[in-house]
Amino acid sequence: MFEAYKYYWQNAFKYRAVSSRADFWWPVLVNFVILVILYFLLAIAGYSTVNSIMNGYANGPFFVIFVMFVIIAFCLANILPSIAIAVRRLRDAGLSGWTLLVFWLLSIIFTSNNNNFLTSISAVLEIILLVFLCLPAGYINKHGWWSPNYTEDVKIPSLRNEQ
Repeated sequence: MFEAYKYYWQNAFKYRAVSSRADFWWPVLVNFVILVILYFLLAIAGYSTVNSIMNGYANGPFFVIFVMFVIIAFCLANILPSIAIAVRRLRDAGLSGWTLLVFWLLSIIFTSNNNNFLTSISAVLEIILLVFLCLPAGYINKHGWWSPNYTEDVKIPSLRNEQ
């Protein structure tokens, strides 16, 4: 798990490579746990701030603001590595990295209106993207679907045992 998270940060700007399912899902889990802990700290800080204000003290909001800045910094720091690993994961499944951009653009287009039907289509697209992220290595290539050219792939460390 920690090796995958280390690879996640080391390969934050490598898009022309592939990542196994473990390389993708372990960092997703670690980031989720970190965010749950940070939001739990934010809830505790918010409760103590409200409690101190109710008791007549005004020294509580600083910790809430600090935790909010930590959450924002963590989320901003994870934008590029998460895009890179999603692209590498899609390439490992046999799709082009541009598939991620297409799904995101369609999702933005469908959710820009206040139309429930288009929003539900966007939700279906997100589920399809999730299925693509869960596919095993080379699944699309093995089943005869379209596959991109991987001749210029970069070798990066992975959890995959390739002996």
